[in-house]
Amino acid sequence: WAALNLILREHRLEPPRLRLVESGKSVPADSFVGYSNGRRSSNRVPHLRAPELTQLLRNGATLILDAVQELYQPLTALAEDLERTFQVPVQINAYAGWRTSQGFDCHWDDHDVFILQVAGRKHWRVYGTTREYPLARDIERALERPDNPPVWDGFLENGDMLYIPRGWWHEAIPVDEPTLHLTLGIHNVTGADLLSWFVERLRTHPEIRQDLPRFATAAEQARWVKRIGEILAEDWRPNVLAEYVAYLNAMTDPRPAIGLPWTAMPGVLPADDGEYALTWNVIRPVELERGPDGTVELCANRKRYRFAAAALPVLQALRDARTCSLEQLWSAAAGKLDRETIRVFVRELVSEGLVSIASREPKY
Repeated sequence: WAALNLILREHRLEPPRLRLVESGKSVPADSFVGYSNGRRSSNRVPHLRAPELTQLLRNGATLILDAVQELYQPLTALAEDLERTFQVPVQINAYAGWRTSQGFDCHWDDHDVFILQVAGRKHWRVYGTTREYPLARDIERALERPDNPPVWDGFLENGDMLYIPRGWWHEAIPVDEPTLHLTLGIHNVTGADLLSWFVERLRTHPEIRQDLPRFATAAEQARWVKRIGEILAEDWRPNVLAEYVAYLNAMTDPRPAIGLPWTAMPGVLPADDGEYALTWNVIRPVELERGPDGTVELCANRKRYRFAAAALPVLQALRDARTCSLEQLWSAAAGKLDRETIRVFVRELVSEGLVSIASREPKY
């Protein structure tokens, strides 16, 4: 509760980031958010109206704060660990309630969810599915809840966790006492996602980019169809799934890691090597591959990098340990690189966003 109070006090929050819902309906934002104009611009600056907000909560509204992992460091670390494990986007939302009114009616989500009850307790009912593996963009919607009894009907107490797969209907009911839980949304990729990527990749072939031979003879159309089939078969290799996963991991953006004041200075790194640690700023698992000329190739953070062969042990140490000192990197290089060369190399990694500077000072 203390962390939630701090977030509400120190951040400019408004819908859709911060919402109140009651009985399945959104509470109008202007009933708990005020706006003031900036002194030098006409942009409206939001601020929470605490008396109105707490009155709505007393009357039964549920408070929802989306993407709270961007606002609270322990949840940032949790989300990063989960994303590294599942290799898909992870979002953490917070839900706080007090009375007995449900925030949402019985529904299903288009992604897997872990429920973490962090304070108080809540009553949950979990049902089965009415459509296997439903999608956010689907050709058929699962609109009616199951008419069978719930497969699980019980309470989550402080510290409990509940896993709800995609498409499973569920509902949460407050029990007239303070309750706070987190939802960890695991946004898995599907066969439809893989096929969309595969089709995009096919655009490298001129036959795919050319106009359809709508007015050609039947024989010419047949030859075109056969050629397209050959292209599909050639590109649909046994390792296509592994290629897609590697592509997703390489195209994942890092979370902002600024490293001020040092990164805004010409030297980039602090003068005292004992003043900081270095953190690998690549969220997903990535491979360090040997190029044909002995160089080291890395695809990460939406870019392809090529390094000298001597950089491999330094990169491996950063990737595997995730946080290292310059001394540890020097040891990993095993005498192949001197300390100053490693320092120059690390400075380049920081400038490229592959590595961030972690201060050894106590965290705020």
